[in-house]
Amino acid sequence: MSLKLFKDDVLFDQRLLSVSGFYKGPLNGKWTPAVEGADTTFFAEFDKIAAEIGIFDRRSEDAILTLLPQTQKAARNFLNRTKTDFGDYTVKIISGSRTYAEQDQLYKKGRYGSTEKIVTKARGGQSNHNFGIAWDVGIFDGGKYLTGDNPGEAKIYKALAAAVQSDELEWGGNWEHFKDKPHYQLKLGLSLAEVRARFEAGKPLE
Repeated sequence: MSLKLFKDDVLFDQRLLSVSGFYKGPLNGKWTPAVEGADTTFFAEFDKIAAEIGIFDRRSEDAILTLLPQTQKAARNFLNRTKTDFGDYTVKIISGSRTYAEQDQLYKKGRYGSTEKIVTKARGGQSNHNFGIAWDVGIFDGGKYLTGDNPGEAKIYKALAAAVQSDELEWGGNWEHFKDKPHYQLKLGLSLAEVRARFEAGKPLE
């Protein structure tokens, strides 16, 4: 049996595989030979893209694996640009796709009695991380993780965005509300509602 891309959410796995064009079966949350075959094809495509564009650190690779193939390409090209245009720091992709359940758990931080910092305004199905088209980065100065929470570190995240800007990407630091400096996502020309509807129906995000 192949490795399951999203072990605890077969329906999410089916949807992502369908959007990727590797699975044509029903979206019913059941693990079948057809889903397993599509999963294997997805992993093979991941390896192919990595060989073509470049392989990075383990944490980045684990996050990139959860993205749609088109996003994987954009993420790898992004990391290559950080090496050539932002060489003073190390940039890693530290988060990729999240299931709706994982997003809901993240939403609980800082709410419902939690004393943690609020990290998202999005519930499950309300974040582009839920559709395979977004990732978060971490910037490291030597071994120190820069969160971007203070003015000095925020400038570094802004400098990164300027250095690696691309017409195919949208940076969360440009948002008017809840600026998300580590966040990057594909520009699809679709509203969040349109992306969600297509993802849940297993249709390409075009």
